[in-house]
Amino acid sequence: MITIKDVARAAQVSIATVSRVLNAYPHVRPEVRERVQKAIAELGYSPNRLATSFRTQQSRVVGVFLRQQRTPFSSALAYAVESAIFEAGYRALLCSTDGDPDREETYVESMIELRAEGVVIRPTGSAARTARHVARLREAGISIVFADMKPPMTQVSAVVCDNYSGGYEGMRHLLGLGHRKIGIIAGSRAQAGGAKGNGNVGSERMRGIMRASQDLAEGVELFFSGPFDEATLEEGARQAEYIFDSYPDVTALFGTTDVLAIGAMQTAHRRGMAVPDEISILGYDGIMESGITFPSLSTVRQPIHEMGTLAAQTLLHHIRNPQASAQQIVLENSVLVRNSTGPVSETR
Repeated sequence: MITIKDVARAAQVSIATVSRVLNAYPHVRPEVRERVQKAIAELGYSPNRLATSFRTQQSRVVGVFLRQQRTPFSSALAYAVESAIFEAGYRALLCSTDGDPDREETYVESMIELRAEGVVIRPTGSAARTARHVARLREAGISIVFADMKPPMTQVSAVVCDNYSGGYEGMRHLLGLGHRKIGIIAGSRAQAGGAKGNGNVGSERMRGIMRASQDLAEGVELFFSGPFDEATLEEGARQAEYIFDSYPDVTALFGTTDVLAIGAMQTAHRRGMAVPDEISILGYDGIMESGITFPSLSTVRQPIHEMGTLAAQTLLHHIRNPQASAQQIVLENSVLVRNSTGPVSETR
């Protein structure tokens, strides 16, 4: 078996230097790094990461818990987190919980077994279960940062966007264009929590939407989609059909995700409705796909990449400084006006 000593001997460096190269430490001279990497390749050396983590208590592994990696938002967030983690010399393990607290718990146990140093978590909908999972990780000495959702406890750091102001500003945009009969496509939990302000992403957006409709104009009517759990293109299309059939006087739709809004736009096209002349459509997230629809989708844009990068950097800070105080970082959204929203037609 080829060992790290063999690599050090072949590269004519110390074992410590080989270790620094293997762990991607930045302060290694380029010519030395190249010599070590050449020796590793020629000898076919493969480090035993698990054994190393047991000796040093540093696995340089970070878990990234997301609800659904297949959504454009989650993919963009995961890419930002993983890129920042990798650049710092750590490796990210992406874990899709699918919103299932049992699945989240399984990944928590896996992180403990692997001696992960930290976890970036976008939790499931069960605040009580998530609180227990966070306690379990912290007991194991694993640093934690929440992304996109506020933690159910104050002693854990989080990087989130201001979803209340995003919903509010999205409505300001539509109301400023003269729209007063507006369809809202939002999931069941968002609608149920909108009046209560229970803190989850959808509910905060709904709370901002409802507040703006009361503050900014007279005679505003909001027409809500039917109940659904998952924000998909198909659901957005289905709920747009429901709103158009049930409330034919609507002049605008506000989807609480871009995916829902894009699905609604597909329904408008199928029904021969001109966007935005007959119906304005606004989304929320600012995913890359929102810029390639026809017409391009106006959206409340979240700084997704910045949120993921800051979450990773905050986690690394806690890994390196275990006694550091928790941070609550709140990022602002902005309304990106494109071609899917316009003034109310004079004939409506």
